[in-house]
Amino acid sequence: MRENIERISSRLESDPEVVSKEEALAAAQAEQQAATERLHASDHERESHRTRLRTREKELMSGRIRNPTELMQMNEEVQHMKARFAEEEDAELQLMEAVETAEEAVRLAGKELESERKRSAEENPELQIELEAFQAELADVEAERDKVWGQVPQIARDTFGRVRIRPAVAEVSGTQCSSCRVTVTSSGMQTLRKGLDDLVRCENCGRILVLA
Repeated sequence: MRENIERISSRLESDPEVVSKEEALAAAQAEQQAATERLHASDHERESHRTRLRTREKELMSGRIRNPTELMQMNEEVQHMKARFAEEEDAELQLMEAVETAEEAVRLAGKELESERKRSAEENPELQIELEAFQAELADVEAERDKVWGQVPQIARDTFGRVRIRPAVAEVSGTQCSSCRVTVTSSGMQTLRKGLDDLVRCENCGRILVLA
């Protein structure tokens, strides 16, 4: 009952499925942000290259450069810059697609999280009722335990408290401790069969022995 109470209380406090969806949304949002930052960086770099390209094209067409060798070198440079700019445009299209994919992933993750939160909220009242039922049952069992425990002689209580292993009591099956399977001594068996108040403990595991 305590395990059930702990399980339900933990579930009411934090639904694992909701937490999982929250983590998935956070991861999707992080990827979206990273993709957007890559796109912005690409935009900035591409604009810088565009400005340089236009400057070189104007210089090439200005007529100020008359040396054929210099003109050829500048023309080659401009053509190289144009080719590079075209590659950057293709890369930027891919980055834009990545941003769109990331945005869709965020949308879907948010939708799934909303659905899980709704389901969790709908289940909470039933879980609360179940929790209260377990708590009431546990209270009854503990009250009965305390009542019975009050009838146990003090010497037996002390002996029980000294047993570190749990459960502290084991039945005798035949002539063996049912927990560790070690044979009970003949004197121990006699004490148990006579039904005396003396407690018999297993010489191996230390549990208090009782006849089945």
